[in-house]
Amino acid sequence: MNSKETMRNLEQQIYVACSEGDYDTVNMLEHQLEMLRTKAEHPFDDDPYAPEGKLFLDDEW
Repeated sequence: MNSKETMRNLEQQIYVACSEGDYDTVNMLEHQLEMLRTKAEHPFDDDPYAPEGKLFLDDEW
């Protein structure tokens, strides 16, 4: 399941939980959705091999 499908699934679960009045579950699912959206915006933050924004010049190697 890709991240877009996961986000849609979470949004559906939030809708169902909200309609049932289960606001604790709504808060938990909203937190998960927000974390997933953040990860989608910054996909390489957890990647230990991703460049950290510094470009290396040839003479630095």
